[in-house]
Formats: sequence, structure tokens, C-alpha cells
Amino acid sequence: MIKNVELVCNEDCSYGCIPYLPIPADLQGLDLLSTWFEQLSEAAMLLSKTSDFVIINDIDSFNSWVEIQKSDEHVFISHIISEKKAGQGTLLFKPLSNYIDGPWVKQSVPINVFLNEVINKTQAFMNELIAHNKNFLYVNWLKRTMHNIKNIDI
Repeated sequence: MIKNVELVCNEDCSYGCIPYLPIPADLQGLDLLSTWFEQLSEAAMLLSKTSDFVIINDIDSFNSWVEIQKSDEHVFISHIISEKKAGQGTLLFKPLSNYIDGPWVKQSVPINVFLNEVINKTQAFMNELIAHNKNFLYVNWLKRTMHNIKNIDI
């Protein structure tokens, strides 16, 4: 599940700590928030359609990744650590060859709960952002993120 902008699997396993509400008037941190929601919404869209495995690159860390594996009606979410980021994209579709497990591994979340949380929290973030300035409707990353959540199959 996503709590604010943290990815929360259970009480002991969460990732990310950027405060969500309200978005500061000066929009400080927007670059990280927008990238997080764009990547997470794209990963959710792909997991809902064709992919069983996605790794999200944490742009705010030099070595952290979030690995999401789909199996039947659950996703299994892990925090992994890998020093190798050169040549890697923001989303990967196969396991990293050289990594170590982070503080939590394969935390199970029902797929429908995960997908609904991504849709709801991403939409809430975008709604608040647009309330600050309607011109965000014309920004490419927001358009891509809107496309992603509209195309998540539940």
C-alpha cells in the first residue's frame, strides 16, 4: 500500500519518507515526488497488464531499488541494494545481477490493494498539484502519469 508517498507493505516495512500533504507553496521537492509517482504508476500499469516483474530505481539514492514481483493475486515487494546504476534505466524488467537484500524482502500485498492504492494516491497527488496551478495539466510528466493510472487494469 502507499501511505502518503511511502510504499508501506506492513507496519515494519516501508520505503520513502517525503511528506505528502500539503504540497509546499514553493513546490519544493516536486521533482522527486513527480518522478516517484510517474515511475510507480508506470510499474503498476505494466504489472496490471503484461509484466510479472519490475524494479524501480530510486533517483534520490545512489544504491536503492524497489523490486516488485507479481504472482497470482499478490505482489511481493522488496527493498534491494545495488551499487551498479550506470547504464540502468528508471524501470527494469529483469533481476539485477549484483545486489543484496535491503531491510525487507518479498513483503506480500494483494495485487488489487496495491493497484488501487497507486491509482488513488497518484490521483490525489495530481489533484492537489493542479489545484496549485492548472498549467500542470500541460506538463509532459503529468500527462504520462495520468495515462498510466487510466490504463491500470484491476
